[in-house]
Amino acid sequence: MQEKSRELRVLIADKSSYVRLVLQDIVDSEQDMQATGVAADADELLGLLGADEADLVILDCDLPGNENLLVLKRIFSEVPKPVLLLITQEQLTLDLLKQAVELGVYGIVLKPGRGRYANYRSIAAEFLRKVRAVSETELYNVQRRLEYLQQEMVLLAERPVKRKSSPVDTIIVIGASTGGTQAVESIVSRLSPELQAAVLVVLHLPEKFTRSYAKRLQRLTPLKVVEGRAGSLLRTGKVIVAPGGKNMVVEPFMGDPANLKVGFTDEPTPLFDQPSLDLLLRSVAQCAVRNMVGVVLTGMGKDGTLGASYMREQGGFMVAQDEATSVIFGMARSAIQSGYINKVLPLQEIPQFLNRYVAGQQQVSATDSDYEIERTGV
Repeated sequence: MQEKSRELRVLIADKSSYVRLVLQDIVDSEQDMQATGVAADADELLGLLGADEADLVILDCDLPGNENLLVLKRIFSEVPKPVLLLITQEQLTLDLLKQAVELGVYGIVLKPGRGRYANYRSIAAEFLRKVRAVSETELYNVQRRLEYLQQEMVLLAERPVKRKSSPVDTIIVIGASTGGTQAVESIVSRLSPELQAAVLVVLHLPEKFTRSYAKRLQRLTPLKVVEGRAGSLLRTGKVIVAPGGKNMVVEPFMGDPANLKVGFTDEPTPLFDQPSLDLLLRSVAQCAVRNMVGVVLTGMGKDGTLGASYMREQGGFMVAQDEATSVIFGMARSAIQSGYINKVLPLQEIPQFLNRYVAGQQQVSATDSDYEIERTGV
């Protein structure tokens, strides 16, 4: 009984029976929450709220009866409850945001599309995180809620107008350990200034070292180089260095699987494999990006091998540094021997390959991959 009392009680209100079913299943799959009711319109929702001690309401902004936010006004005046609002990007304006937070909205989630069977499971992680955020005390303050949601709007506004700089369709992940700082510098300094890809860098470095390393990389390239921060958006021409001691991943921004941001995970990994290349590669493989390239460089251990398997399963392309140019031929050797590597290259050829691959000037085939592995004698 004590376990049940700690569960978040959630009411779901959406006009679509499909969406109600999917969201209910997502909620009920979690141990710390349960969907205690679903509603298809305003009257049904208000009736449920009168009889249910819900902790929060998941409310579709397009719910029948919510014209001019009438449902929010009725909830606020009749049975006040925190509300997580499902909304389209077109509906999201500062005026609506100000009204919504005054009426109990503590968070927003962008819908994953307008189709009848939009993929709501693609926003499950973001959705669940914001459901759990109802317990954060700072969100009980109206001003703090408004500031919090305005920050999300600012991130959305970072989307450049030019199409070619819109949310990335190509991600390059580069990972290394021993000898990796020099190897990464060699690659990043030779990447094309016009590179139409986001680049994520993982080095097994201690905390506080990666910030100065990112600044050092910035002096070597016209591409923008930053240390990863929670919420930082992935963009073409941007190099993001994973902070030392933290396992960086990518995740959908406000539920949009085509628009990605930096996140972090507490999932355990070997102490000396932090930041984890495996976890970053897996998160990239699980996102909706069109082109994915992983690069495993010099270093001890096997970090990157498991991640390479996820990348290959989802159509990604994997490159490994050869033994001759590796300081320690451990990570790359493990990945190559696993069979998940498409191409083995000496360090000096990797940036040229990435430039050609991203530019679409080189056709990569299975035959080519087999030839490269055979040529290196691995």
